[in-house]
Amino acid sequence: MSIGVLDARLERWMSDADGRLRKPRLAIVLAVCYVLFTATYVPINVFSVGRDAHTLFLPGEERLPFLPIFEYLYVLTYFVAVLIIATVRDYDRFRRLLHATGLTLLIAYTTYLLFPVYFERPRLEVTSLHTWLLSLEYMDKPYNHFPSLHVAHSWLAVHASQVSGRSRVGLWLLAVGISVSTIFVKQHYIVDVLYGFAVAGVTWWYTHRVSALGPRFPAGILPPLGIR
Repeated sequence: MSIGVLDARLERWMSDADGRLRKPRLAIVLAVCYVLFTATYVPINVFSVGRDAHTLFLPGEERLPFLPIFEYLYVLTYFVAVLIIATVRDYDRFRRLLHATGLTLLIAYTTYLLFPVYFERPRLEVTSLHTWLLSLEYMDKPYNHFPSLHVAHSWLAVHASQVSGRSRVGLWLLAVGISVSTIFVKQHYIVDVLYGFAVAGVTWWYTHRVSALGPRFPAGILPPLGIR
């Protein structure tokens, strides 16, 4: 069965008669995507443990303070699925988000394998809700930093959201806050954040470009991406 046939069947299953996404079914698909992400991300992180890895501090960056209170912003990325369900209305938009996310993961995983990065985390005392939440984050091995998928996923969700101009500005500010938080909870370097932001922007632009110019692209490029 071709990718195009599967895509058409998924569209019919996820969309109602007016072409709008059925939210419960969108939630199911997002849950499946999360399982697939976890099943691919975790093994790469485990594989990186013990390998020669890079540190990417910019001049003066090591002097930035450790502020666990920023965990309240950092944790918001785990609600990206809720944002997608609330703001993505049609299947074409969701398809583009799916493709951009796939390309983002391809770029990120390739970078993790070829250019492993390590971040030495500070000592953490659990004395509050936000430090407890951060201690859960710190259970993950301190690899797979460059690019920051926390940042990339947040910005992709913002790009995909179908909201008014005022609401979009609010989402931009939220994504900026999440991006900054990754630095102050000592989960990422500044360059991780910049790379994650850039990857999200480029893949979102590229998926639009390929969709718009699809008929003129070589046949060998479009089928692997499943973009029509």
